[in-house]
Amino acid sequence: MKPDVKEHKDKITKESYFTYHHKSGADLIFSQNGYSTSAAIYTCKYGGSDVSFLYGGKRYDTPRGIAHFLEHKLFETEDGGDAFDLFSGIGADANAFTSHRETSFTFTSSNDGFYKALRILLGFVHTPHFTKESVEKERGIIAEELRMYDDSPDNRCYYELMKCLYKFNNVRYDVGGTADSIKEITPELLYFCHNVFYDPSNMALIVSGGVDIKKVIEIMDEMIPQKKHIKTDVIRSGEPKRVNIKISDIKMEVSSPLFGFGIKDTDTEDRERMRKKSVALSILSNLLFGESSAFYCEAYENGLLSGDVDAGYYFSGDHAYLSVFGESKKPYTVRKRIKGIIEKTIAEGVDKKEFERCKRVFYANFVYSLQNSQSAAYSLLSFYHSNDDMSKYPTLLSGIGADFAVECLKEIYGDDRIGFSVVGPVSQ
Repeated sequence: MKPDVKEHKDKITKESYFTYHHKSGADLIFSQNGYSTSAAIYTCKYGGSDVSFLYGGKRYDTPRGIAHFLEHKLFETEDGGDAFDLFSGIGADANAFTSHRETSFTFTSSNDGFYKALRILLGFVHTPHFTKESVEKERGIIAEELRMYDDSPDNRCYYELMKCLYKFNNVRYDVGGTADSIKEITPELLYFCHNVFYDPSNMALIVSGGVDIKKVIEIMDEMIPQKKHIKTDVIRSGEPKRVNIKISDIKMEVSSPLFGFGIKDTDTEDRERMRKKSVALSILSNLLFGESSAFYCEAYENGLLSGDVDAGYYFSGDHAYLSVFGESKKPYTVRKRIKGIIEKTIAEGVDKKEFERCKRVFYANFVYSLQNSQSAAYSLLSFYHSNDDMSKYPTLLSGIGADFAVECLKEIYGDDRIGFSVVGPVSQ
């Protein structure tokens, strides 16, 4: 029987990708190209923030860090080996990561080795093997990893800003949990959470490369288990519009202070508007604070900034924020400068030609992301977890104007919505 495959085609670039809903409940998102390498990502809607949930009508509260712990342990094979070795044995390069809302397993390989690698991927993700001894060993490895991240000034600056912005949302906590929380993780709990969240209906396989979609579906038929779906709802906490705390200032072994400036946005219910708002504020934040902005050039030349700046607008499920991260010997002067630029933008608007120039940069970056199998797969992954259609992005982007972006900035801005984190030198 011919698979019921749906094509999604961009009207502007004429690029297309395909989707297919597998009988197991998993979605297949497929982008075919003429490259000699292919990439696959098997992703699950289960991340570090998903610690409380309703399963079959009953509430469960699990330790922080269990999704990340599960990601690590799934690579262990039944004989005590490592799935990474299986990938490398056929010339494939594998990786995995856990974010606040997802866990993803990925590999790249030659087209010839792709199908073997795909069987390995789908096999180990759906056949967990946990023992008390192996879990205890992994606990030590992850505890060391958490200490390493806790000693990272950049990581601390980010999470201190999240703690400023959010009072209840779990994005304020490290996805890996804490040294204490991972002590509560047991093999039985890992098996339970795997059964709950690694349900094919909660997953998607993303494939990009020069491989045959029919062959991919045949392997999905073979390797993805059929199971009875039980309704699962992750419990999210509501958030006030105002920030939790306005400023966090901590000391670490750094030579120059790091800062994080954030504006909390809680108006995320209208998904169609959020699609437009996300694009508009991403462009605008880059225009105002990116490394080609007047702000950055002037501040860098005057010694106010001493490194790169990362500016953007981020939206994921139940939370959104605009942020500017950087390094400065006078972080509070930078904070004042950023606020001043935002307030001037709200009052006077922006140069429309400059806004259009920034739009073209965003469009060029989007097109560039499709120029190899791995980056194309990651682009599809991002749109999948945003519940968005990648083929509609160029049309959406072309319709965003400067006035709309300024209107969105005005909507989210307010003194009680601003958080600021500083990681300064211990000597100060």
